[in-house]
Amino acid sequence: MKKKISGRRILQYVFIYAITLIVLLPILNIFISAFKTNAEINRSQILPSALAVKNFVKVLKNNTFYTGMSSSLIITGGSLLLSTVISVMAAYPLSRCKGKLYGFIYFFFLSAMMIPAVSTMIPQYVMLKKIGLINTRFGLILIYGSRVSMGILMFTSFIKSIPKELDEAALIDGCGYFRAFFGVVLPSLKPVVTSYIMVNIVNIWNDFLLPELFISSKAKQPITLAVYSFSNFNGSDWGAILALMALSVLPPMILFICCQKYFFKGMTAGAVKG
Repeated sequence: MKKKISGRRILQYVFIYAITLIVLLPILNIFISAFKTNAEINRSQILPSALAVKNFVKVLKNNTFYTGMSSSLIITGGSLLLSTVISVMAAYPLSRCKGKLYGFIYFFFLSAMMIPAVSTMIPQYVMLKKIGLINTRFGLILIYGSRVSMGILMFTSFIKSIPKELDEAALIDGCGYFRAFFGVVLPSLKPVVTSYIMVNIVNIWNDFLLPELFISSKAKQPITLAVYSFSNFNGSDWGAILALMALSVLPPMILFICCQKYFFKGMTAGAVKG
């Protein structure tokens, strides 16, 4: 016997599919328009009459794409590594130790989430200028890598769901504090680590304002600035600009498709446990 679908459930599905379509339409438009000629784009033609591969050829022959992509990979990879290590190492004692001091430290870290990132840009600029890290990738890595509030929240909640008896058993067997962490706790964090990386890679990869403020050298500019620079020099060639935009969003999309199973598992576990 077939289960009857209520009208409320139908409305929920309609709403979800409508929101999904609204989100996907701009992305689909970028990829479709990347294969159009400039004349077809100006005519607002829905589909290209033929695949204009020359748009991608022009982009791949331009050094801007390679410098932007390599800089984004270095900045994003270094920032994620730094913030993940700091967040995990801080979350472990905060989730295992009891007391007012640890509670204060935990909420002190979380309070940083209430501070607008824009309000900290001038102090960050002054600090990096004093230590000579303006116009360097490492300076951006330090800024992005120091944003650990969300990571501490996610990892602390997840580690609390891991039985403390596992740590105690490892200590009884002769493991030290760090060995118990790396051997027992860390392997269990794979889903939430993946979720944390996926959430942050989008924010770091797509950021335009911070690189615009701190990076002036074209050889060090990330892909967001590369697209902006490329569009300034090729303002009328919308096909090539859209082709570069399509290529620039591929790495996060591919990573999400490959790791979506762990992403949803980690988000669910971090939300309901602890």
